Amino acid sequence: MNTWKRVKRLLPAIQLLFYFYYHLLYRRGYGVLACNSLHWVLPRRPGLIAFNTIIRFDLAAEEFEILTFPESLAHENIDIGVLEGCLCLMCNREFTSVDVWVMKEYKVEGSWSKVFSVPKPKSVESFDFMRPLLYSKDRRKVLIEVNNAKLLWFDLGSKRLRTLRIKDCDSSYSAELLVSSLVLGCKGDPSEAKRRRERRALEDKMMQQRSKRWDDFLSKGFKLVL
Repeated sequence: MNTWKRVKRLLPAIQLLFYFYYHLLYRRGYGVLACNSLHWVLPRRPGLIAFNTIIRFDLAAEEFEILTFPESLAHENIDIGVLEGCLCLMCNREFTSVDVWVMKEYKVEGSWSKVFSVPKPKSVESFDFMRPLLYSKDRRKVLIEVNNAKLLWFDLGSKRLRTLRIKDCDSSYSAELLVSSLVLGCKGDPSEAKRRRERRALEDKMMQQRSKRWDDFLSKGFKLVL
């Protein structure tokens, strides 16, 4: 069924993301799918946003939330991605290296851990963007994408980088992660979804009660005289 639904409950940070900041977000603007949620980075900007913020949209509950991450990275140059189904965070260190952090247990702030650091490849002039894609079968290497133009294998032991060449392809290319379906079968955490449904039902009930009290007040305070 081809239907659209408006999400009405928006946090102030979400409004900044979509009404002011969205066109500035480089690769972040695509939304990163991990753990049944889409994620964006709202980067810090002097005079407007004091620190980085990660925003998530729960596909099951259809709600936006702020996702916590290490405070030490709140003022760094960061991007987000996904590695082996886990949300990961890339911290660019003055464009000379990139630290990769992984959230091993979703929505648990203490589960963030730094897993490796990738130095700037000698074959690129700038190191503006890097994201890990997948581990090799022996888990000794990680395939990374650099500047939306190069694919390289990063050896976790030797810390060396080797360009991945694809036959009959141009020297410059990028990659996208493919999932079979974005929403089909996406139920999220059943207990969490139930709690949110109950909370929304309670909020709706309270709003109806307040509306009824207001209507009663108006009907008692103002009577039409014929």
